[in-house]
Amino acid sequence: MKAARLVLLLAAAIGALVSAARADWNVGDPHKMHYPQLPDVFGTGLNVLAGPITVPGSMPAMKYLADDFLCTRSGPITDIHFWGSYLNDYRYEENDVPLFNLAIYADIPAGQGGVSYSRPGQPLWSWYGAPQVERLWAVSDEGFFNPNLNQIVGMDSQVWQYNFYVPREQAFVQEAGTTYWLGISHSADVYADGIVEDTDVTLVDSGWTYGWKSSLDYWNDDAVWTDVPYPYMGSGEIPPPVGGWQELRYPVGHPLEGQSIDLSFVITPEPATLCLLGLGAVGLLARRRGEKR
Repeated sequence: MKAARLVLLLAAAIGALVSAARADWNVGDPHKMHYPQLPDVFGTGLNVLAGPITVPGSMPAMKYLADDFLCTRSGPITDIHFWGSYLNDYRYEENDVPLFNLAIYADIPAGQGGVSYSRPGQPLWSWYGAPQVERLWAVSDEGFFNPNLNQIVGMDSQVWQYNFYVPREQAFVQEAGTTYWLGISHSADVYADGIVEDTDVTLVDSGWTYGWKSSLDYWNDDAVWTDVPYPYMGSGEIPPPVGGWQELRYPVGHPLEGQSIDLSFVITPEPATLCLLGLGAVGLLARRRGEKR
């Protein structure tokens, strides 16, 4: 009887942890990629423009950034977490909910096609929507980098963590041992006043300028960037790159000048997987307690 009660109590605790895992991610929590690429809050961090951009002499475009990762556990990618900041810490309204374009691409290894660095290949999956949780992760004064100009164009200090849960039936299924690329771009629109579920809500132009946060946790190759044409802005479709993918390196004058830029993100096990693992551990513990008696 006591063993059964213990199982129920521990199962409830695990259920609470599963809900928390879906809500956000903390250092030390599980992951299913090579390792978490944490945001650089140590004085050398940059935020790289990832969103609407006006290129002189051309139509408005959307800047996508992408970074590669190694899948370490097969299964659907339902939980995606990444970090970023806004130019000059400017956010139009505190309650407005940001929207993001997310994508996953196959890998083109370095050297293939005569290009010296690896880059995204065939688009495999896309997602357009709001994060379940947005929270302030840290405060760190750092530069805001526009790769089109190869210049730091401003500053920011607030590092935000974004946590996405993709329904399992809509998620991309990855295979262990495979390299993929995660692509991100901040939409030109936001949900006004924190309303996400209302289908009649009017999207508003945020006026925000978002940057994906750099990381010192390097893996494999540089992150990359590309600009895509206006019709794809906010559409949720995987866009074709214009002029190919360009590698990201720290600009002139930066302490890490010329070195590769990697970006901060982590892909984690889905909550159902965590629950099964936890319940297995609970069952084993209960069995051992029974054997001791």
